[in-house]
Amino acid sequence: IPDDSNKWDKSKPSSSRAEENNSNSIPDTPNEASADSLESLEGPHLRSEETNNFSTNNEFTTEKYDGHDGAFPLPNDVSIPKTRQLRWEREALVKSKFATGDEVFELRSTISELRKELIEVREQVENDAFVTTTTTSGTTSGGVEKRTAMRRIAQLEKELLAENGRDAEFMYAVSLELMEKAKMEYDAAGSDGSKEMVEKYRIQVEEARACIPQLNMHGLWVGKYGDHGYEMINVTYSGDTLIATKVTGDKNVPKGETTFTVDLSPRSSQTITTDNDTTSSSSSSSSSPLEPIELNTKAAAQWGKKYLPRHSGKGQVASENFTNAQWMEGQLILVGRFFSFAWVPIGHQVFFGRPSSELTLKMLRESEEEE
Repeated sequence: IPDDSNKWDKSKPSSSRAEENNSNSIPDTPNEASADSLESLEGPHLRSEETNNFSTNNEFTTEKYDGHDGAFPLPNDVSIPKTRQLRWEREALVKSKFATGDEVFELRSTISELRKELIEVREQVENDAFVTTTTTSGTTSGGVEKRTAMRRIAQLEKELLAENGRDAEFMYAVSLELMEKAKMEYDAAGSDGSKEMVEKYRIQVEEARACIPQLNMHGLWVGKYGDHGYEMINVTYSGDTLIATKVTGDKNVPKGETTFTVDLSPRSSQTITTDNDTTSSSSSSSSSPLEPIELNTKAAAQWGKKYLPRHSGKGQVASENFTNAQWMEGQLILVGRFFSFAWVPIGHQVFFGRPSSELTLKMLRESEEEE
């Protein structure tokens, strides 16, 4: 676990530090699409024939599935049960349909450019910005240009639909909205068709969520809280809100108290528009998403990635004996297998990593002895 050299300074942060920690918003994820775009946005829902086509002839070891189900790897000479093989292969198939790591930000950049072009071409068509001239053959060049523009619009909508489908966060946001709409239709009509749509979108929601790193951080983590030393937290979720609770604490914020929270609800404020319909997919949170931290070449080589995603949150601080407890602006930063949380106004940051079973037991025993 990287050492945390920052200490909690109770003095007020300078205005310059506060300005340094203010971040511009990521541009809205582009999402223009065709007429039936919302209904046709299919997530990586696995059809029954796809599941049945998994190969079960070969036996695998944990070496092939590094990173899957990975808490307690088996020796390489021990075969893995077929049911677990199927589950791992299903998870791998779902994950393969979504962009990951730096590819996510490259994907969103591409989508942004496609969306800009789509808006420009649409404006040309709406404003009829085509000069009509008659050629020697009797055709009008303006009409040809307009038909070309309409074809380009259709092509851009198709490309955007496909690219957005590779963004797990986008699919999660859209599928959640579609599931809620299908539930309302089912409650109103009670038809089997509506029930099937609810189940379809529920599966899409589950599969997309499983591919969003910040929504899959459940469990124990250990980080160094400055002079207080190493402390253990437990990450749980209430809906899309991450809640970090202290398993071991200190004289300021004791165990059992929440150390920080992060609202990870879909924040895309995305809108899929067609000529006759506009449907929005937006977060209930009013805060804007933060741009990722872009690493320099040396740091990127060290961490194996160029971009570090980050999300706005709230961190708790208190005086001794948990008095004068208060919440302040914070940021969750994903750093590969680690993550950090920063209490922005006071410049305090803690890096967290997964503890071994031995360290977990040791810290729990020490915590009980201190009591």
